[in-house]
Amino acid sequence: MASALSDFQPQPAPQATAAAQAAIGDGLVAEAQAFADELAAWRHDLHQMPELGNNLPQTSAYIQARLDEMDIPHTTLVDGSCVVGLIGAGAAAQGNGTCKDEQAGTVVMLRGDMDALPVVEESGEPFASTNGCMHACGHDMHATALLGAARLLKAREAELVEANATVKLLFQPGEETFEGARAAIADGLLENPRPQAAFAMHVNSQSPLGLVLYGSPALSGVYGFRITLQGKGGHGSSPEICIDPITAGIHVHLALQELISREVPAAKEVALTVGKFAGGLAANVIPDTCVLEGTLRGFDVELMAHLKTRIAEVVNGVATTYRTPATIETLSDVPPLVLDSDMTQASLGYVGAVLPKTAFLPLFHAMASEDFALISSKIPSAYFTVGAAVTDTDEHFAQHHPKARFNDAELPLGAAAYTAVALGYIADHR
Repeated sequence: MASALSDFQPQPAPQATAAAQAAIGDGLVAEAQAFADELAAWRHDLHQMPELGNNLPQTSAYIQARLDEMDIPHTTLVDGSCVVGLIGAGAAAQGNGTCKDEQAGTVVMLRGDMDALPVVEESGEPFASTNGCMHACGHDMHATALLGAARLLKAREAELVEANATVKLLFQPGEETFEGARAAIADGLLENPRPQAAFAMHVNSQSPLGLVLYGSPALSGVYGFRITLQGKGGHGSSPEICIDPITAGIHVHLALQELISREVPAAKEVALTVGKFAGGLAANVIPDTCVLEGTLRGFDVELMAHLKTRIAEVVNGVATTYRTPATIETLSDVPPLVLDSDMTQASLGYVGAVLPKTAFLPLFHAMASEDFALISSKIPSAYFTVGAAVTDTDEHFAQHHPKARFNDAELPLGAAAYTAVALGYIADHR
């Protein structure tokens, strides 16, 4: 990735306002680096307890314990697996379980996701996980950097109270499954108090430290689906008295690919992948069912809606032809990650103020997906990807790879960046 990026010239960050620069100061990085060893220890602890989806009991308990040590009030959502802390004017009301908007003043939310992947780790790290799951996407880095920001912001709580401002800390589950943000919002994440803006970052295992990518729309929307075809099983020697769902599944798969080649304009960015095809357990047995699971990704909301309709029409048409009734289930449905231009430009200035040697490239546009889009569709938001490649090797594995590794040196930088965005935004919106 570094060689591909070398052809592009970094862009200077917009200048933060004088008020924001004064609020951010020039000592955040040094302050965070003073407890870099503790940040690394927290990250290693989290790395060794990877949990999946919206079920993060150990991870949630660990985050809550660290917030308790910092005397930061917090509540939980999503059956205890989502942790929400408050620092500043709204923190005193947190003890009652709710914090009204008028008690919190200006509110900015910082988000760090913290779920892992069902990947057996092969990183070779001394703190590698051993439970069959892995933080192969770096969410342990996000959660740790946000804990670091929590410490930095707690030290400035008196200033936040004086400014009548609150920082809302979101430690989110279920990003990999696109379930966490939706569940947290349903549980009241954006209320008590309601943030006026939100900010998130994502580490990149193949980009060097000091590189920030941004853009909008940054990531594609995703529609995940499961298709179940109901046939009539029997002995493989007598297919004429059976209804073979595998044959129907093959034709469904081919028909879905033809949607892209024949019904999507060549200039549109759309990808349709069937990543799971399951049917049958024995070579001489025709099964009763065949199951296909896949994802549709794209940036054009209207085209995505049209294709979702066409998927249903094509599947049911093929299924009827092959006498295999079809059931279509929605596994995920997340819009593209569209970000607010003003919040993005301001956040670039805040991060540039605290990390002046950072290189910024407006190249963040990828077919991956992110459920932070459910937050950014409701409140003005910014989202950056930040370099976190290790420096002791020339081989950098992509995220989700079992050998992916991340650089602990990014943790104090990330903590300072989170903090700068919060302080800068509050200074500009007093």
